[in-house]
Amino acid sequence: MTKRKKKGSKQPSQVPPLDKRHYIAMELMIKPYYDEKPGRNRRPSRTEIAELVGISRMQLYRWEQRKDFQYEKGKMLRSYLRKTVPKGRTHAEMALAGDAKALQQLLSAFKAI
Repeated sequence: MTKRKKKGSKQPSQVPPLDKRHYIAMELMIKPYYDEKPGRNRRPSRTEIAELVGISRMQLYRWEQRKDFQYEKGKMLRSYLRKTVPKGRTHAEMALAGDAKALQQLLSAFKAI
C-alpha cells in the first residue's frame, strides 16, 4: 500500500502575525523584576504573565508553541544577555579591576544563595 500525499490548504495561513501583546509576554518571560524584598529578583509565573497581558494561560501556552514566537523570544533573550553580561570578562575580574557595579552585583548574588 502506498502512502498518500497530504494536500496543502489553498487558504492563507490562519495564524495572525505577532503583535504588541506577544512582545510584552516575551519580555516578561525573559527579564527578571525586583521583588519587594531588597536584592531579590524573580520572573513572573506563566499565570501572572497571562493576567498582565490579558489572555488565558492556555493562550500563552499556544503562543509559546509557535515557531515565530520562539524565534523572536530567542532574539530578545540574546540581545538582553549581550547587554547585561560583559563580554570576555567575568564580574569577579571586573570587581578586582575596581568596577563598583560589578562588585555590588557579586555581593547581591552571594546574599541570594
